[in-house]
Amino acid sequence: MLNCIIVDDEQFSVDAITKYIDMLPRMNIVGVYTDPQLALEKVSSESDVDLLFMDIDMPRINGLELAKALRSKTQKLIFTTSHSKYAFDAYQVEGDAYLLKPFSFGKFSTTINRLFPNTTEAKASVSSHEDEYFLVKNKEEDLRIVKVKYKEVIAFESSHNYVKIHLVNNKPVIAYLTIKDILELLGSRDIFKQFHRAFIISTDCISYIEGNTIRMNNNLAFSVGESYRDNFSAYLAGKLLKTSRKH
Repeated sequence: MLNCIIVDDEQFSVDAITKYIDMLPRMNIVGVYTDPQLALEKVSSESDVDLLFMDIDMPRINGLELAKALRSKTQKLIFTTSHSKYAFDAYQVEGDAYLLKPFSFGKFSTTINRLFPNTTEAKASVSSHEDEYFLVKNKEEDLRIVKVKYKEVIAFESSHNYVKIHLVNNKPVIAYLTIKDILELLGSRDIFKQFHRAFIISTDCISYIEGNTIRMNNNLAFSVGESYRDNFSAYLAGKLLKTSRKH
């Protein structure tokens, strides 16, 4: 069992996290605190905490300050907040993940599965509700309906009135769709991210990141859009390997 503690001053947020935890059999709530001062006093005495869910924008003691005091008491720390502006600060205090409210159960469960790979029910609960492919009319083949597997997609690129679907076989599919249509299609599939208004990418297919430039496995490259910088920072905060060496 994964012993969890929730620290959030908003009851509706506590209720949402509690509901998601109850849907994953191997997770167990051992403490809930809506008062960060009380959390500071009580969690400090806990000895067996696997996962701490921490809001950031709280009265008297914010989550970043509280995390500095409690980080050593938990194996993993997940920040849950409505504000993307704290992403870099969360990374600085060794947060393991950053969930922007409101987040779906798919986003929640895939995050848990990434942090605790042996929590197999999280992975199963997501994959069992999602197909492995979708069907789309391809403009390049006289609107023939083709089958596209999600795992073969490198990126979706908006191009005039169409979306170009870049695939691992280097043969793109051109569909009369919008980026909004693609976002609705992808739903809670966590590997797909939008860091530019014209691109949705599979993070599995990133070749490298240099500054604000992302280059994909097929050499497609773009700069992170200004309005997507916070989301990009949150992604890096959750994925970038950090050293345990003390400065």
